[in-house]
Amino acid sequence: MKRTIRETPARGAAWRLAQEYCLDTPAPTPVEDIAMDKGVLCLEAPLTGCLARLVRKGKKGIIRTHKGIREEGRKRFAIAHELGHWFLHEAESQFFICTGEDMRDYKGSPMEVEANLFASELLMPTALFRPLAEDADPELGKVKELARMFNTSLTASGMRFVELNRHECVLVLSTNGVVSWSKQKGSRSGLRIEKGMRLHPESLAVYASGESNELRPEIVPGDAWITHNAYERELEVTEQSWPLQDYNSVLTLLVVTDIDGAGEDDMVRHYEKKNSRGESS
Repeated sequence: MKRTIRETPARGAAWRLAQEYCLDTPAPTPVEDIAMDKGVLCLEAPLTGCLARLVRKGKKGIIRTHKGIREEGRKRFAIAHELGHWFLHEAESQFFICTGEDMRDYKGSPMEVEANLFASELLMPTALFRPLAEDADPELGKVKELARMFNTSLTASGMRFVELNRHECVLVLSTNGVVSWSKQKGSRSGLRIEKGMRLHPESLAVYASGESNELRPEIVPGDAWITHNAYERELEVTEQSWPLQDYNSVLTLLVVTDIDGAGEDDMVRHYEKKNSRGESS
């Protein structure tokens, strides 16, 4: 039987480290120093088929990150991810090999999800990140500012921003005109963006890949992105798409608003009641 994701222990372990090392101001977490202090040596090496790996022997360990990682923020997340395995999964394994896909996994393998939750909390502590993100205008410019402040990648910072911002946002990465993944807050929105979907011609992301400029947000048709709208919500979708030229990809931040003013919880309650009466949509 597949075990459940232990979110609270994962975030709690990172929170305890933040307390132990007095991480009380918005700044880059000294992740390699923390690793060394806990008996884990961080090295770079050419790796094939993965971004990072952890080897443990008793109370000592080695984290190797791929020498080809271009961004400092991405390397720091990889180290924090392996530290998540170090603190959370000693009983499961002494050896972890993790790919880039593992480090974006918030739905699949419980251990990889927990390592990502740990890394996110360690590098961008809720107590420090939330006050800066919660009431901020949902724009990639703000995400970029936070990424610089915490020395994290734009992608990881965007995921954390979507999680903690008060607006209903969706972060999407597309590569070569195809959706690679999407991340939204919670699971009750009734909205879905299909992985593997080709970009709609009315989306801004179609044109962003050839741009060198960081484009401003614009309102786009909802069906340019939303492939499944379970609660038949009347939506306004604002899109901002920036090219990630080093990766031949586009990062998109979508902001979803209910035109009729009904909140997400209102829509869920309405359709749960409707379904319980056996009414069709």
